[in-house]
Amino acid sequence: MHEPDSILRFNLDLEKTFGKMAECVVVTRPDRRVIFVNDATETLFGYARADLLGKTSKHLYANPADYQSVGSHYSESLERGEGQKYAVDFRRKDGSIFTCEVVTTPLYEAGGKHLGYLFVGRDITDRLALEAQAEQASAILEDALQSISEGFAMYDHDDRLLVCNGNYLEIYPESAQAMVPGATFREILQFGLNNGQYDTGQLSQEEWLDARLTRHQKADGETIEQKLGDGRWLQISERRTLSNGITGIRTDITELKVAQKNLQDAYANIRILTDSLNCSISELTLDGTCIFINDYGAKWFATEAQNLVGRKIRDLLPKEVLEETTEKFALALEGKRTEQEVLATYADGVRRNVLVEYIPKITDSGETTGLIIFATDITERKKVEATLAELYSVTSTRDLSYDEKVQQILRIGCDHFDMPFGIISRVIEDNYAIKYAVSPNGELVPGTSFPVGITYCSFTLAADGPIAIAHTAQSDVSLHPCYKNFALEAYIGAPLLVDGKPYGTINFTSPTPHARAFSSTDKEIIRQFADWVGNEIARQQDHHALMDAKVRLERIASTDDLTGILNRRAFMERAATEVARFRRTKVPFSVVLADIDRFKSINDTYGHAGGDDVLRRFADHVASALRAVDVFGRVGGEEFCIILDSTHPAEALMVAERLRERIQKACYLPDHGGFVTCSMGIAT
Repeated sequence: MHEPDSILRFNLDLEKTFGKMAECVVVTRPDRRVIFVNDATETLFGYARADLLGKTSKHLYANPADYQSVGSHYSESLERGEGQKYAVDFRRKDGSIFTCEVVTTPLYEAGGKHLGYLFVGRDITDRLALEAQAEQASAILEDALQSISEGFAMYDHDDRLLVCNGNYLEIYPESAQAMVPGATFREILQFGLNNGQYDTGQLSQEEWLDARLTRHQKADGETIEQKLGDGRWLQISERRTLSNGITGIRTDITELKVAQKNLQDAYANIRILTDSLNCSISELTLDGTCIFINDYGAKWFATEAQNLVGRKIRDLLPKEVLEETTEKFALALEGKRTEQEVLATYADGVRRNVLVEYIPKITDSGETTGLIIFATDITERKKVEATLAELYSVTSTRDLSYDEKVQQILRIGCDHFDMPFGIISRVIEDNYAIKYAVSPNGELVPGTSFPVGITYCSFTLAADGPIAIAHTAQSDVSLHPCYKNFALEAYIGAPLLVDGKPYGTINFTSPTPHARAFSSTDKEIIRQFADWVGNEIARQQDHHALMDAKVRLERIASTDDLTGILNRRAFMERAATEVARFRRTKVPFSVVLADIDRFKSINDTYGHAGGDDVLRRFADHVASALRAVDVFGRVGGEEFCIILDSTHPAEALMVAERLRERIQKACYLPDHGGFVTCSMGIAT
C-alpha cells in the first residue's frame, strides 16, 4: 500500500476511535508535527483542524519553554515505551490561558516502527479553581458552623466529639455539660438519659441506648426522628466522613409534627372526597398554610403532596392566578363560599383552565377556621367548547370562500392542539404534496412535495385512522426519517377521504413535545376535521359540511359510557333527523328495536359486572356489523335501537336475522354454559 493510502487509512481509524471523545486527542509524527486532532481539540483551543494539521503545537503553549520541556517528556516516553502524565498551561486562539492535564504515549506500528505520539488532554482549570476555593472555604468553616440554624456535631473515627456548634448545645440542654471534646457519643447519650433528656417510649434505657447507638453507627444519611423528654421532636441525619468519623445535623421539627397531626385530622374529613373526585383538593389554614393536598393537586406543582404540607401554597401559584384569585380568596376567609375560573400555566408546565371552589370550614359558632379548596381542570371541556363554537362560526358563514374556510379550519386546529404547523396534503401513489398550510412564518409552502415515506403521514395512511405522537424522541418512531429530517416532536393527523376514496391527510405538528398525551377526544376531533375537509373538497358545500362536523363533534359528548355507542338522547336526535330527511326525500329507512332476553336473570346470576360485560359485547358485535351510514344507540337498560339507512323491510329482516345469529354465537358465556339471545322488532 502506498504511504498516502496508509496515512489516509490511519487518519480514518483515528477519527473513528477518537473523533467524538470528550477529551482532546492530538496525534503527531515523531517530529511533533500534528497529523490528527479530534472535535474536542478544535472546540477547546478555538482553532480549525486546518490551522493545526501539519504544524507543531508550539504556538499553543502559554509558556514557550514548556514546549521544550514537554519534548523531554516525549523522549522519556519513547525510551521507556510508556506514557507520561503532567499538567501544562495552554493558550487558546482568543488568547485566553487554561491549564490542561495531559497524558502522552508513543505510538508504534505492529512491526515496532515509531509512528509518533498520542496526546490526550483534559481542561482542569475549573478543578484547580475549585481546589483553591476549597482551601478558602475551610478557613471560614468554623464561622459557618456557628451561624447555621440547625444543631451540628462532628465525631472522630473513635466516636469522640471533635466539635459542635452552639445550637447543638441548646437543643440538648440536659446533655450540654457532657459535650466536651474527647467525650464519646455513648457517654454523652448516657449522661442525657440519666438527666431525662430523651423520651424512650416503651423501651428501657438500655434498649433505647443500644438502638440509638446502632443507628448512629450506620451513619448512612437516612433521617430519623427523635422525641425529647420535654415533648420536642428532632430530625436527625448522620453521615460518615472521609476519615471514618461521623457528622450529624439536628433540626427541630416540633412544628412539623404538629402540622402532621393536623393533617391526619384533616384527612379523616376529606378522605372520601379525595378518593372519589378527579380534581385537586387541598385544605389551608387561615394564614394560607397547607395542611393537606391530594396527589392529583400536588402534580400541578411538580412535586409530591408531602412536600407541600406546612407551606403557604398560594405563594407557589402562578402570578396571574394569585392576582386573579385574591378577591375570591379573601371572601372565602370571611366565610363566604365562592368559585371562579382561572387560566394559567402551572409549575408542571401545563396550561390549565381551572374551576376553583373555595369552601370555608365554619364552626357551630360561625367562626371560619380554614378553607377546603376544590380545583377542577376544565381545560379540555373549555377547549372543545371553544373549538366547536369557532368551527360553527367559520363553517356557517357565507362571507368566506372555500379556500378561506379551509385556512381558518387549519388555524383552529393549530390553536386547539397547541401546534404551530397545520397541513392538508394530497397524496398520489408515493408523492406527498402540501395542498393547504398554516405556519408561523410561512415556512410551509403549498405545492411543496416529498416522498410520502419520509412523513409521519405514512403511518396515518397505513393505519387508515387518526395517529397521535406526543413525544417522538420517547416513542417507537424516533428513528423515522421525518424525525431525522424535520425534528418534529409532536404529531396528530388523520386520513382524508373524498367520496370514499383516499385523498391525503390533515395533520398538525410541532418541533416541541406536546404538554400531555393525546386523548381519544383529540383523535375524534382530528377525525372530524378530516371528515369535514374531505366532504368540502368533494362538495364545497359549506353549510352541509358544517352540520356534519358539528353533529359528529357533538357525538363525542353523546356516547353511552358503558357501551361507547350513542346514548338515548343522541340517538333520538339522530332519529329525528332521519325522519325529517325521509319527509324531504321519501327514501325509506328501517328501524330495528333489540332487547336482550332474560337480562334480569343474567344480572341476578352473574352480577352487574357480568351484565355490563354482556351489554358491551352485544354493542361491540352489533356495531362492527353495521355500515357507517347506519345509526346505533342504547335507548334503555338492555334495549338498543338501529336505524338502517335506505333499507326496505325484507332487507331489514335479513340484517336482523344476521345480527341475531351473530349475537348468539359471539356472546356465548363459556364459563357459565349459557347463550345470550335477543328479541328484535322491525318497522319501516
